Amino acid sequence: MINSKNPTSNRNRGLLTILGTITVFLVVLQILVFIFFSNQASMLTQINQEQDLLLLENNQLEKEITQLTSLPTLEERAKKIGFVIPSRENSWSSVIYLAKQLPIAAAN
Repeated sequence: MINSKNPTSNRNRGLLTILGTITVFLVVLQILVFIFFSNQASMLTQINQEQDLLLLENNQLEKEITQLTSLPTLEERAKKIGFVIPSRENSWSSVIYLAKQLPIAAAN
């Protein structure tokens, strides 16, 4: 017959209960940490995808700006809205460069 009042047996049961509780706690904690980092990884993947899309859009916009501000394009747009190349015979056709002037208030 086994004596259940043995102090060593009770201590072992208490130790096993504590170790079992700690093990269950650590397993639950590990699952929660896994879920947290999995969620963070999915958010990081989404951010990286958005960054790639924005970089692609930025490159396309830079190309469009370069194309729209090129000299041939500007010349063509100027002709469409009525700009004309001045003739040499016209006295107003010469280019006059003005020197930079200080504002009147700053001159005093």
